[in-house]
Amino acid sequence: MRPGSKVVVGIGGNIGAGKTAAVGVFKDLGAECIAADELGWEVLPEIVHVLKGEFGGQIMRGSEIDRKKLRELVFSDPAKVKFLNRVSHPLLIRKIAQKIQSIESGVVVIDAALLFDWPEILQVVDHTILIASRRSAKRKRAQAKDIGSHLFSVILSTQQSDQEMAAKANFVIRNDGTLDELRDRCREIYEWVKDDC
Repeated sequence: MRPGSKVVVGIGGNIGAGKTAAVGVFKDLGAECIAADELGWEVLPEIVHVLKGEFGGQIMRGSEIDRKKLRELVFSDPAKVKFLNRVSHPLLIRKIAQKIQSIESGVVVIDAALLFDWPEILQVVDHTILIASRRSAKRKRAQAKDIGSHLFSVILSTQQSDQEMAAKANFVIRNDGTLDELRDRCREIYEWVKDDC
């Protein structure tokens, strides 16, 4: 790794694929990690009036947006998903780009379910990784995060398939085995991309 140099890795995949676990491995290995989900929640206060105007007071808990209610409402209707994405994604993509810029060196990992939907982010990423998994494994992981079977199916239906994303990925990690197997594959890729720094 050359001093002062940086390599940007994007990790994408469907709900329940195991992105968070993979990103955790990269973090343990020394990568700086940017979580698109966390930044996505950060942009909500900037668009709270727009969302309240569109979806009503039912998404609010006091003066703040109730994340669970918003998620359940939005994913009940594809038109609502499109609206939320239209108003939130430009802000989110800008925040991700600013975070990337603020990190001067080393391996930078972006954890983003919609990585392969965002050409603006793909053009600043050096390597892309898809975390792929069987539907049953995805559902089980989603349920462990308190996402019911119906909501899981609805969210999954709004995302690209593993096959579509694999066509755009530099690396595909199958996450149907053990955590140790996932760690080994992530470590192998980390060592490879680190040489680009």
